[in-house]
Amino acid sequence: MEYYAFFHHHREPLPSFDGFITVELSDRPIRYHMQPLFPCNMDAQECHTMAMAACRIACNCADAIRGKLSVDRLQRALTAPCLERLQTMHQLLDLHMLTHPDIKAKFCYLPTVPNLIDGMITSDRTMELAVFMTIGKENLRVNMKFRFIGSRWMCVFADLG
Repeated sequence: MEYYAFFHHHREPLPSFDGFITVELSDRPIRYHMQPLFPCNMDAQECHTMAMAACRIACNCADAIRGKLSVDRLQRALTAPCLERLQTMHQLLDLHMLTHPDIKAKFCYLPTVPNLIDGMITSDRTMELAVFMTIGKENLRVNMKFRFIGSRWMCVFADLG
């Protein structure tokens, strides 16, 4: 009976944080949606700030693997293991494009244009975000995991595909 009462009492729905950010390369504001999975202390302003940071980091990661930006420029935003994986991805993509100039033409010269940011706050110290973007006509999704380390949010995982 206590178990039932604890888990089945009236619960308030968790608020989500929705808004828009503007960036240079997009001709329209970019919508974001952040959903906490538990009652948390984050507010709308913090979610807005994280959406902007995630968008900037995702675009920089895409530019880094394409060789348009040095991976080292991301040191303040990404942890060392995350930087190493990004560097490896850049090297693999670089090798692949040597034998596939058509992919290089579609993927390497046009700007990254973010379209949507979707995030989940999974704990007081962890959040996961996906940034949907295009490079020319190619759709790209950057999945990222952030952890609060020391006194700031750091990207501990970035996967582009």
